[in-house]
Amino acid sequence: MKTKRIIVAVLTAAMVIGVSLQPISANTLTTEGYPKDAIIIQRDAPTMLTNEQILELIALAPDTTETRSRTTLADRRITESELLAWIEEYWELGGVNAFELEVVKLINIERENHNLNPLAINPNLVLAARFHSQQMTDLRFFSHRSPHHGRGIYRATMFGHENIQEHVWGVQENIGGGGRTPQELVQSWMNSPAHRAAILGESFLTVGVGTIHTTTAKFGA
Repeated sequence: MKTKRIIVAVLTAAMVIGVSLQPISANTLTTEGYPKDAIIIQRDAPTMLTNEQILELIALAPDTTETRSRTTLADRRITESELLAWIEEYWELGGVNAFELEVVKLINIERENHNLNPLAINPNLVLAARFHSQQMTDLRFFSHRSPHHGRGIYRATMFGHENIQEHVWGVQENIGGGGRTPQELVQSWMNSPAHRAAILGESFLTVGVGTIHTTTAKFGA
């Protein structure tokens, strides 16, 4: 695993299963000891990165993410305390990995090629995407519908995504099988009308990508 030098702002996660956690103001975050040019991915707000910045992060990020977890996601609906522990472990394991960042970069390149705005990385959608990919790996299924947590919109709201509409102005989800490179994955989505529509959705402003064998990409307004 590469040495991780990406600076992740240690801020509280947003709503989790309807329980609102009080976020720490960004201006209280200490940056003492951080490199002056450090790229900070905050945990409580979308982060807009240029493709050049994403490339810098790819060079520093873990190649992949360990699949260990304090919580088994295969047995039942996760409890509130277990979900909080899972979120903390997500950041402890390195947060967004190089594969996921590469997928974000390629999605934004496709959007820019079609004169669309690039998408900011939304930490809530990142968590929801990684959570679903881990569920699919643990439970050995491949579907937008989780046996314990329902459709993508419900899983997004678990992690604080506030818009309750789906497929229109709210949340849309792409999933892809394992064993593909980021380039192969995004190209397969672009070759599929429904997946292409999500990548090129004019209403979307943010994205979250999560990979544990399978990949989930969640697009949000």
